[in-house]
This record gives sequence, structure tokens and C-alpha cells, in this order.
Amino acid sequence: MSSSAPSPHRKLLHSLVYWAVQRCRMSESPCRLTASLKRSADPAGPLPLRISVSDTGVGSKLEEFLELDVLARETSVEKWDGALLITTTGINDEAIYRYRINLREEIASARFTKLATTYKNHARFSGTEVCLCLSNEDDVDDFILWLVGLFNKILVLRAPNLACELFIEQTGNAESRNACLAQDSSDVHPSVIVSSIDHLVSGLKNYALSHGNTRDKCDACSLNRDFLNIGTGAANNVDRRKAKGLHVEVVIVIAHTASDLNCWMLNCSSTQVLCFEDFVPCPISQSCFDVLMSIDWQSYGFKLKGGFMGDEGNAILEWDSMTFARVDIAIHTYHDCTTLQEWQRSQQNRYLVRKALKSALSHLKADHAGHFLSCHGQKVREYAPDLAESIAGLILSSNDKEFQDECIALLQLDSEQEVSEGAVRSSIHEKLVRIIEMNDTKENVEDNTPYLFECEKLDEDSQLDGEDGDMVFDF
Repeated sequence: MSSSAPSPHRKLLHSLVYWAVQRCRMSESPCRLTASLKRSADPAGPLPLRISVSDTGVGSKLEEFLELDVLARETSVEKWDGALLITTTGINDEAIYRYRINLREEIASARFTKLATTYKNHARFSGTEVCLCLSNEDDVDDFILWLVGLFNKILVLRAPNLACELFIEQTGNAESRNACLAQDSSDVHPSVIVSSIDHLVSGLKNYALSHGNTRDKCDACSLNRDFLNIGTGAANNVDRRKAKGLHVEVVIVIAHTASDLNCWMLNCSSTQVLCFEDFVPCPISQSCFDVLMSIDWQSYGFKLKGGFMGDEGNAILEWDSMTFARVDIAIHTYHDCTTLQEWQRSQQNRYLVRKALKSALSHLKADHAGHFLSCHGQKVREYAPDLAESIAGLILSSNDKEFQDECIALLQLDSEQEVSEGAVRSSIHEKLVRIIEMNDTKENVEDNTPYLFECEKLDEDSQLDGEDGDMVFDF
């Protein structure tokens, strides 16, 4: 199932935001990215939709805007005339330069028009502002909602040394109003000591607790951060010529069903996978979507019902027999800052996405084995109570007092007091479940097979000598 492609003017604004973020990443100083939108309150009014994207990163190169040629041709003249007003300066420039670019102009030499230059009087700063006008059509409300959603997702990444804000201004009548979506002060990180994946974990937690569609945390969930399970995974291609300096990071946030949660998030049977490229939200690639659909989710306790690529290229996963309240997944592919000027935007590396996703799922399983057993492990665990009861019955029904005492000691129960059948059964059941959980991962089966009873660890050089050796029960 697929949906219609994003509109050209949305892809245009996405590209402007993308390049602004990259200019900030190449800067050695903390930066700010600001997008502003001014609209007329009267859809039929003479004022167009004025959009500005500005950043305090390194100065821009005019050549990068020529990549918008295709979008200019795809957008109708009635919607956008193809003109961009650009103001830019580099940290070592003595002036602020202004240009007008007409991407619909056929003659290359006539595309660029240099406007008035302002001198900086020895001040040291850098940045770029790009302005354009779109016709104020009936779909402007949907466009604004999309823009707010875009910035909400940018804030999920919490990119180091980058603060983002969005301003929306409506003018033209007595009910004129302004709206601002700004980054929380706690989200602005002055250093990059914390890794990008840790930033993503923090942002995705907030995204999950606010149900993804608002910056306001849900009152029923915001006090329950501890009920979230986190899985992280990373992979990189820094040693390969192809996709040099490419990194993939995956974060999975799981909220478990809880009776005290009173919100729509309870038992949400679908997941919108958030995809990011170089710290900007992006549509999911077909190769990345194929990886999501081919993962053996059942090995990690998930039952995938199906999936499709939704509006704006989002990936939607649908779950069957959902045992969690909510599942949030973020996939971030990015290049090293040192290679930003050398690379060209490309599709995510399928191998790296698979590796990072499986690593995140394995992390979840290792930290919370009881919640993420494979379907096979869940079936085996269902027999644990009956098996524990049978073993307990065999032990307590034996007429061999020495055998019973040894079993009680191995179960680490108090042998000085009378041990009930319930205590023996409970201890055996606990050990069986722990063993099942540990053995549910292939690595554990091969390298770390546990024992049913806790025995003293034997020295590597010791040997079991006939009947005098310690008996070890390997389950």
C-alpha cells in the first residue's frame, strides 16, 4: 500500500531546512536554526505565504541552490514563481551578501542577481537566510500542520550544538495571532560530550510520552518514564570506500501496557517509524523499508502483521496480538562532519540499517529478557509451572533424606526449617524461567549455557571423578 508523493513545495522547504542543518553541523560554534511563516488571515487576500529559513552556520554556496531546479519545474508557476532571496556571510567575510535567484530562468547568466551588500565593520559572525513566497491557497492549513510536524521530529534528534525554532504569524484581521514552536532550554546542548544516539534516546522518550503529535507530554504518561524499555544499536562504514563516514543508529522505545494509564496510547497496534538523514527527518527508502519487513521480529517477541509506506514516505508497521502499549522506532543515518563537503546524499546502506536494528533488538532482549522472548521461548515458558511442580513432587516424595537435603541446598533454601512444597516449586520455577530467558538468545546457548542449580564454579583444571565428583544438572 502506498500513498501520494509529497507536494513539490513541501520538498522544497524540506531541502532548505536540510541544507541549513548541514551548514550548522559544519560550524564549530553553537548554532540556531529558525523557520518563520507569515500568512494572511484571509485566504483570498493579496498577501502571499512568506517563508524564511535562516541559520547561523557557515556561509552558503550559491551552487547548492541550483539543486532545486527539479523542484522549481515540478511546482506550478501559480504556486511559486521560482524566486529565492538569499542573504549569506562567512565567518571570515567582510560583508553580508544578498542575491536573488530565479530558478525558472533558462539563461544561466541571468539566474543570479546580486543585490546591495552590507559591510560587517570587522564583526565576526556567519549565517544564511533564504526567503521565498508561495501563493496563499486553501491547503495552507495542511502545509502548516506538516511544517509543525517536521520541526517536532527535528527536535526528537536533539542535535548537539543546534537549537531550532519555528514561528507562525497570521495577520490581516482583528484576530491576528502568532505561534512559536521553540526548543526547550534543556534540549540545547552546549557540547558534544554526549553521543548523538544518547540525544536520540532522550528525544524519542519525550516523543513517546507526548504520543508523537504534540510537544505537551501526556499527564497520564509523563510521570511514568521508568516503564519505558530502551534498545539501541549502531553500525558504521567508516573503513569502506563506499559511503565513507556513514553511520546508522537505531533506537527503540517500548511502553508496556499498564492499568493506570488512561490515554489513547493504550494498546496502540501500529508504529510510525521515524527516519532521519543527517539530522533531518526524511522519507524512508525502499531498501530500509525492506529491512524492516524482513527482520525476524518473532525472535524478539513481536508479531508483525504487515507494513506499508504511508503519507510523506513514512513507514507504518502494524502489529498482531499487541502486548505493548506503544512501540516507537527511530532510524538515523548520517555522515561525519569531516566528510560533509565531499559526499552526495544517498540511500541508506541496507546492510548497516539491518545490523543496527538487530543490535537494538538484541539490546532490548538482553536488558529485559522476560518481556522480549521469542515465540518459541514463550511457548517453552508456558510449560515451566508444570515442570517445576513435577520436579518438586519428585524431590519431596523421595524416601532418601540425604537426596532431599542436597536438593534443598542446591535450591538455596533454608534446610534448618521445614521447606514447603510451594517454596520448592517456586524456586525451581524461577530458575527454569531464568534459564529459558538466557537461552533464548543464540549467543547464550553457545557460550553461556546456565545450570538449573547453582553449584560452586569448578576450577578449569578440575575433573569429575566418578561418583565422588559433584553432580551438575545441565538444563
